[in-house]
Amino acid sequence: MASTSPRSVIFLVVAVAIVVSDAQLQLSETFYDATCPQAASIVQQKVNAFVDADRGLAAALMRLHFHDCFVRGCDGSVLLNSTETMLSEKEALLNKGSLRGFEQIDEIKMELECACPGVVSCADILALVARDATAKVGGTSWPVFLGRIDGGASFADEVNSSLPERTDNFTQLVARFARVGLDARDMVILSGGHSIGQVHCGAFFERLYNFQGLNITDPAMDPEFAAMLKVQCPQTKPFGFMALDATNGTFDSAYYFDLLTNKGLLESDVALLSDPLGVEYAIRAVQDPMAFLNEFGWAMIKMGAIPGLEPYGWRRHCAFVEPKF
Repeated sequence: MASTSPRSVIFLVVAVAIVVSDAQLQLSETFYDATCPQAASIVQQKVNAFVDADRGLAAALMRLHFHDCFVRGCDGSVLLNSTETMLSEKEALLNKGSLRGFEQIDEIKMELECACPGVVSCADILALVARDATAKVGGTSWPVFLGRIDGGASFADEVNSSLPERTDNFTQLVARFARVGLDARDMVILSGGHSIGQVHCGAFFERLYNFQGLNITDPAMDPEFAAMLKVQCPQTKPFGFMALDATNGTFDSAYYFDLLTNKGLLESDVALLSDPLGVEYAIRAVQDPMAFLNEFGWAMIKMGAIPGLEPYGWRRHCAFVEPKF
């Protein structure tokens, strides 16, 4: 696959406009031009500073956008705290203790509120932050269409049935993405988000120590890689961390190379190669890394256009909902 040309960039922008229109969202790159023209630059400056101080935050900040959009649409609901009557998404099994970056989002929101009170939505902040964090660690930038409306509710019991899980097979992954309007190709491309970040060792212990309940290592795993993992992640340390790909901290296509060389970690990652579409894309991503970076941006735009389930308004603080008067 050839690298993205200027002509294909024009096609990308047109295609994105179609996707946004289909999602019935009034999203636009210029949404805040009149009301908060400095919004994007404020977010970018803050993200750059955060990632300079802690490179691992790039993956965490990108992940917040994923977890937000897959549950109730892209409405900032993942940022809400629990209340006396609502156990929020933060407290769900798949989120609690694993999501981070909330304090950084609050800091960005505070600065935006100082510059432009009551203007920039928390959902839009997540979309901008995901783009800027990815670009900061090696990814390409992409246009972020803005104008999302924050939601006013967040429910922990909606998370586990909505997010992809580490044990999902290819068919299950396709089904989860289809529920939010994303297709199999989007799923394979967005899985490349695992190019950055870390995972608890316990997340792949079954593959490493007890494959199919047989007390063996998954025979499909590269033996030398498995031996290294057992040193880094002994059974006594399930809460240790392991990088999701060989170039941890740099957003690139090494994730797919690792899969093709039997060095994937999670069952859901390895599952990509169980289908010809996943194999074909992994090979193409390795052969043309720049094309992958551009296509990842396209897929992120499409994901970012998932409409919110119950729009509430622009929240002045991302962690709680102000009453309407």
